[in-house]
Amino acid sequence: MKKLIIAMLIVLLVPACIFAGRGLFDITVGATAETTYKVDDVKKAIEGEEEFKFSMDNVGIGADAEVKLAFLAVDARGVYAPANKTISGIVSGNLALDIFFIRIKAGLGYEYSYDFDSKEIWYGAGNDVTNDFNNFKSAAFDACLGVDFLLGNLTIGAHASLPTAVTIEKNNWADLVSSIQENWQFAKLGVSVGFALL
Repeated sequence: MKKLIIAMLIVLLVPACIFAGRGLFDITVGATAETTYKVDDVKKAIEGEEEFKFSMDNVGIGADAEVKLAFLAVDARGVYAPANKTISGIVSGNLALDIFFIRIKAGLGYEYSYDFDSKEIWYGAGNDVTNDFNNFKSAAFDACLGVDFLLGNLTIGAHASLPTAVTIEKNNWADLVSSIQENWQFAKLGVSVGFALL
């Protein structure tokens, strides 16, 4: 069974790497914008349950960097959110497939935020957060999804991250899919523009 899975991965991943928009390795840096509005806020506005009032105070502006090797990528971004006076972001490890000029990413990451009022750094997602780095194993992962358009050295993309209940301490990886299904409406959305350095 393991050999079959490995063979299927090779069959899928090798062509993806061969037809990759930028080859096997690249570093991309750029700017990102992320909203504090959740998918649920947009859904309620569309269904007429709540009036949607857009405000730039609910949009954070920041930086984004990604290092990709073959089909693995590490992405780090941070934004300043004027609404709650915090710098927040996420560092994630992703599977990233380049198929012609489109990059599809999915993975897990740790959310962090720095509160200017309390001068504290918080780690984790949802209800499983901690401000003590020594308790990092109790912090919950975020699920991360992204789609990038590779236009030469220019990258234009959109991303979403949503809280899960999965932590290293709980070792509850079996709950990942159900946690995503339960929390999709709390996903945070963002866009980014980057330039490939390599």
